[in-house]
Amino acid sequence: MQSHDNDHNRCRELKLYEAILWEPPNGYFLLERHLQRLERSSQHFRFATDIEAIRRYLAEYEHELPQTPRKVRMEVDRSGTIILHNEAVKPSTTVEAAICEFPVSSTDEYLRHKTTQRDVYDLALATHPEAQDVLLWNERHELTETCHGNIIVTIRGRKLTPPLSSGLLPGVQRSALLDSGEIEEGVVSLESLRNADDLELINSVRKRCKIRLLPRK
Repeated sequence: MQSHDNDHNRCRELKLYEAILWEPPNGYFLLERHLQRLERSSQHFRFATDIEAIRRYLAEYEHELPQTPRKVRMEVDRSGTIILHNEAVKPSTTVEAAICEFPVSSTDEYLRHKTTQRDVYDLALATHPEAQDVLLWNERHELTETCHGNIIVTIRGRKLTPPLSSGLLPGVQRSALLDSGEIEEGVVSLESLRNADDLELINSVRKRCKIRLLPRK
């Protein structure tokens, strides 16, 4: 009974969010892809989200931003209320990442949508305080993503990113690189990391940066 109550509270308090890079003079990076993803998640969770109103709100918010790159975080609640705040963009340097101690579920809906329900990510990060990020894998021992973005694994010259069926967020930078043909989808096993020539983190704020794996505990 308690579990049911927790699920109900989690659903009621759920918010959708997007983290968007703003850079002068070009403005919001990959904005349309962010809005498309937000619209899909709004439909899935039945949020009363007005995408055109959000587009106007973001355009007005631009005038409040300093002329330096900013990470704009936008939260939307079930009623469609929008909250925006921003922070400086951290330099993209090599990320030290650990491999998660437990599998994620490839069917977890919260891994497929960008929401404030981040228990799996929070637990993975808490388990590895020595790492800046954590590399996740599923019940089939397939790599999925990190807690902060999608991944590219280079094996024998092929730049692979795990498919959505493995259980991961459809990142906007990921989709842009797929559409450009720069990367391709492919199942990447945990075991195949041994043969990887390169490992990268990708998201729409940091764009691309190298991952250095820490030794497993």
